[in-house]
Amino acid sequence: MAVNGVSSNQYGSYYTYNYGYNSSSNSTSGIDSSSWTDNANKVTDQLKDSLGISDSKDSTSTSSSNKASSTSSFLMGYQTRLEELETSASKLQLGNKDNVFDKYDAVKAKVEKGEATEDDLNKAADEVYQAVKDLTEKYNNTISYLKNNGEHGDGLSAQLESLKRAVPTDQGLKYFGMSHDTNGNLKIDEEKFKETFKNDSDYVKNSFGGQFGIADRLGTKASAILDSSVDEVLNSGTTSGTGEKKVTSSEPVETYGASSVNTKNAANVNDSFKQFATFARSGAYNLGNYYAVSMLNILA
Repeated sequence: MAVNGVSSNQYGSYYTYNYGYNSSSNSTSGIDSSSWTDNANKVTDQLKDSLGISDSKDSTSTSSSNKASSTSSFLMGYQTRLEELETSASKLQLGNKDNVFDKYDAVKAKVEKGEATEDDLNKAADEVYQAVKDLTEKYNNTISYLKNNGEHGDGLSAQLESLKRAVPTDQGLKYFGMSHDTNGNLKIDEEKFKETFKNDSDYVKNSFGGQFGIADRLGTKASAILDSSVDEVLNSGTTSGTGEKKVTSSEPVETYGASSVNTKNAANVNDSFKQFATFARSGAYNLGNYYAVSMLNILA
């Protein structure tokens, strides 16, 4: 039985809700607290490992080539990569607090006043380079993940092309020491980029961090996808003239809230992309999901 779009049968061992349950007929709570936390951590870690998600404090890096075994695991991995891309882009966007370009300009002004050294300026320039390099890596991870998991929804190819269009052609990237390799991934020449930035920092700043700059376009697209519902992300339905979602009658359908999801591509997934992925990745026994797990125990 599916509750809030989650079916224990579809998720196998990751969401088998009898983990940690006390089957004794004398039990009134229905949950054995001694194993609750251990099973929670075990199940969550197994799921994260399968998605190539790391909990490192320094980085939430993901494996770009990871192929999801199910639509549900794909959504979780996709959310992680989009959030990483969104966060990476924000470090370069002008107007955002502590963006690397403002930091560079502040150090440059101090150098002109004799309050900082050229070495300080070089370090600030290196921060800009590292931020651009990180953006290319997060972009490559997202693009590769979509390429490897396109079978999970008809709408994913459109999102792939949309993200690719946010990046200039090789002719436009050449000035910054950037280009695409044979696999379509972005690469950056550190020496060339730093030379260009040193000679024309304002142009680089506006090209990456300004309105409609590379970081702005990528960050905006990532945010738009994260704000979409599952059926919009997977394009599992069509839109009627009134703007309401319809699903092809020949395909299996499940309804969650106000949305109908084509279960051929997205079996047992929630109406909201972010809510579903957050619930699933945090683990069924996460304290934030305690009420939902209790309800599942009652309804089972």
